[in-house]
Amino acid sequence: MTTDEPVPQEPTPNPSLKGGERDLRTSHAFGEFKEASRAFAPFPSGRGAGGVGPLRLLHVLTLLAFFGLWTWKLLEEQPVPEAISAQLTGDMRFGAAKSLHAVGYGFLTVLAVTLPVPNYWRWFFVGLLALHGVATEIAQTYVPGRTGRVMDVLIDWAGITLGVLIWKVWSVRWRPPEVDSHRAGATS
Repeated sequence: MTTDEPVPQEPTPNPSLKGGERDLRTSHAFGEFKEASRAFAPFPSGRGAGGVGPLRLLHVLTLLAFFGLWTWKLLEEQPVPEAISAQLTGDMRFGAAKSLHAVGYGFLTVLAVTLPVPNYWRWFFVGLLALHGVATEIAQTYVPGRTGRVMDVLIDWAGITLGVLIWKVWSVRWRPPEVDSHRAGATS
């Protein structure tokens, strides 16, 4: 009784799975999904795919768009429209400008450190933003009507620090819970 058809084999049990669960990574259904996902070849996604998934691409484009907009506004002769600027008193204008520096760099930092990249790239982007703060203040000395200030650099760095702290708190808070190995195999 020999046949030429291959005998379907059950997937090898994976010790990380709970008793009785199928390992879907080797199942026929997952193979079909994997084949269907190749239709999105320009945007492979997932861990170790080596490509750029659609959400990652959107994240990067958002970061680049805000980074470009922020640089442009920092180097513009009149960054705040006159209609808005006229409604603010001197102290309000000063406070709003300094708050915007901190919030702007904080927002860019959160965008940069939440990119799905290795940790060393995150710190590279944080350093790049810190240098950007210095560079834009130096460049502002060449823009008519603008001045570069050390205080603005320190406020930029405070915003970057705030962004890193938000990321650290958020990443710890939303980390998936670890499975207790003693309780995982226990039955009630």
